[in-house]
Amino acid sequence: MSIDHVLKLYSKTIQSSYLHYGFWDDPDSVNIESINLQEIKNAQTRYIEHLASFIPDKVELILDVGCGIGGNAEFLINKGFKVETLSPDDFQKEAINEKFNGEVSFHHCKFEKFKPIKKYDLILESESACYININKGFEKAGQALRTSGYLLASDYFIHYRDNLKSPHLRSSHDMEKYLNSAKQYGFELLEKYDQTDNTMPTLDYGKYFYERFIDPTIDYASYSLQKNYPKTATVINKLVKPKLAAKKEQLDLLDSGLFRKYRKYMIYLFQRK
Repeated sequence: MSIDHVLKLYSKTIQSSYLHYGFWDDPDSVNIESINLQEIKNAQTRYIEHLASFIPDKVELILDVGCGIGGNAEFLINKGFKVETLSPDDFQKEAINEKFNGEVSFHHCKFEKFKPIKKYDLILESESACYININKGFEKAGQALRTSGYLLASDYFIHYRDNLKSPHLRSSHDMEKYLNSAKQYGFELLEKYDQTDNTMPTLDYGKYFYERFIDPTIDYASYSLQKNYPKTATVINKLVKPKLAAKKEQLDLLDSGLFRKYRKYMIYLFQRK
């Protein structure tokens, strides 16, 4: 199994139990320049509080698919739910086993290859639906859920496409295809919630942080290297510049305006019929 190093970096730097975008109650009032790490952590807590409010009554056993490092699972357990976790990621397996001392079941596989030996009341896919093949995901959910069980998905979906090859058009499912597949596999949409605006301050802060701190630091390091070690700088520039340029294209992912253009961050509650 592999490790998602981006998520690992995120968890190590933010030092939060959560890996998701967070939820801002009043996004228009957020001052990006004054955000601190604690406020980001608070937003992440509000995210799972809000998401958990969609869990129907009488749900007891939950399968947390794409469980990250266990923040959502811990929250749900503290609310009285029984939770099992699933992820193909080696780092997340280690984090879950360490966090819960092996007392929470961890299924180390992709959801599409999961072989359930019990029926769950609800499957939670918090920012993990985009990693799962649409049709195979609903097929597997149908196998893993009890009759009239629920699938609660919270993720970003593509609602618009053009020919500009934006990175926002990658690693996300087409909204229409996703909803049509749900119907095809016998899942009725009970509730939906567009939380795009509530998540965008996190992107805005990431963009602000990069532009204010990281980009100037890179520029100064490049200047200093060129001034003091010009020959070395020439060699490094030839090796690094093409890769750096490709990485900078990914900064479009921090542009909340582009996010809104192409994506919507949705909560969907489905019921297996």
